[in-house]
Amino acid sequence: MSTDQPTAKSATESVAEMKKRFLSLERSADSLSWAAAAYRLGMATAEQPSAHPEQNLREALGHYQQAAKVLTIERAPVEHARVLNAAGSAHRMLGDPGTASRLFREALGLMAGRGFAAEEASVLNNLGLVLSEGGYLDDAIDAFTKSLEMVPGRNDEQVRTILATKHNLGQVHLASGGLDGCNAAIAVLSDAATTARGTDASMHTAMIDHSLGIAWKAKATHDPDALDHHIGEAIVAFQQCLTVFTSVGFPMQHAIAKHNLGHALAAKDDVASLQRAIAHYEDALNIFDPRLHQQLWQEAFVNAEAVETRLELVAPGATRADHIATLAGSMDDTERLMFVRQRLAQMERLPKANQIERLTEWSYAVITQPPESFVASIRTLITVLMELPETLLESALESQLAAHAMLDKHDQRAADFVLDEAINALLFGPQRIRVRDILEDIGWDRP
Repeated sequence: MSTDQPTAKSATESVAEMKKRFLSLERSADSLSWAAAAYRLGMATAEQPSAHPEQNLREALGHYQQAAKVLTIERAPVEHARVLNAAGSAHRMLGDPGTASRLFREALGLMAGRGFAAEEASVLNNLGLVLSEGGYLDDAIDAFTKSLEMVPGRNDEQVRTILATKHNLGQVHLASGGLDGCNAAIAVLSDAATTARGTDASMHTAMIDHSLGIAWKAKATHDPDALDHHIGEAIVAFQQCLTVFTSVGFPMQHAIAKHNLGHALAAKDDVASLQRAIAHYEDALNIFDPRLHQQLWQEAFVNAEAVETRLELVAPGATRADHIATLAGSMDDTERLMFVRQRLAQMERLPKANQIERLTEWSYAVITQPPESFVASIRTLITVLMELPETLLESALESQLAAHAMLDKHDQRAADFVLDEAINALLFGPQRIRVRDILEDIGWDRP
């Protein structure tokens, strides 16, 4: 008997299979089933990941038109409304807000009073989105508010609709500007965040926390007398969203949140906050590709330079790596472990030559710190090394020795001794042998 397990189909394969089934149906044999299949195929086509989303959306509109010819207003008003809602979403994504708004309003008219409050709420949310994108903020707020009034919130899907709508409402309040807009946004988003944390909707939770951080940061601008409090709340919100928006799972969202966290920290004046800001800006720069994300990369680069200029006043001549090494040395063991682990993991994306250059700069900054900071960071580094892929482990050790070679003879032997002690204390037999073999192959003369 075969032990092969069925494999999940890709989105492209699933859509192709749906299309094949649809084409096999005869409209004349069962027009309602044919129309329902056309509608489902349109939805799947519109949502299919693609390098050419416009093509998919236009194809989806064709399927919606097929469905609407059977699911007419007279024959199936609610089903016709669902088709209009789907078509409105496609027109919105295609940059046609006028048509989208008209279709959403028509759908609402057909659904009204028919006992489909949750679906009406979803259409109102879509209408609010297209209105907000067109700059009709008051009308958008009205649409989102009505949507929230209609959702019972009895099941997971309805709760997700509520969370998405509150998130949208908070963003529109913030876009309306001023202190009042910030306060309204914070009230809505804080309420949404509380609800979200009681669900398994982690993506919604992270998005809400991120927007909440932006709202608190904006409030600090309008209410400078309470800047420390508002910035503190922004920092907490950004840190919270980063527990979901990891660099592996959501790299772009992670980079944007890191940049905004850096921006919040840069609003403070103490050296440690500015050093943290530099570290977060650099994390964002390591993910943003200047060829693909030019504006985001440029903004993070300029903001990082501005913070470095401020730090130059208190630590003349210190490099970015120096500031980050100083920051690492000031952390407790748990925070430093997470910090170093993340910084080394980022290096895996780089070519070998770039890895060596960046890691050598970092290693040199670490070993030129005061002794207590240097020893603590080296011990953390050795712990993290064993988690790295072989190629990155070799690059890290090669860079460490290259940094040692930049010291005078006395300091080099002292650094070698600290490294050897950390290897002895923190690595088990096979790990210790593996690391020492790599170091000896590189040319290390063990003290």
